[in-house]
Amino acid sequence: MAELNGVDTTRLNMLSFGLGCALAAAAGVILSPVFPVTPNAGVPIALTAFVVVVLGGMGSMWGCVVGGLMLGLVENLGAAFISSGYKNVFGFIILILVLLIRPAGLFGRAKM
Repeated sequence: MAELNGVDTTRLNMLSFGLGCALAAAAGVILSPVFPVTPNAGVPIALTAFVVVVLGGMGSMWGCVVGGLMLGLVENLGAAFISSGYKNVFGFIILILVLLIRPAGLFGRAKM
């Protein structure tokens, strides 16, 4: 549809890919003083992002926002009141509980 309206989709795809790479590079620069730089340095961040996306519902922007806030609250309250060693476990527990109740996530729609 965009091509029918005169939009150069090839150029737009290249631009969005370049912007995504630039944002990933900026995130790497920001996180490199906090985390050690190793080949598997992004695994904990990628797991947290995976939990947020699945928790909120695939393809739902508001679901990602609510899922991220919920995950942050659950992880930090659990770390404060139970143990900080189980911080990542709390995220997966809330993910399992939400998927048992709503398999498509909080704001996801079931595919038929």
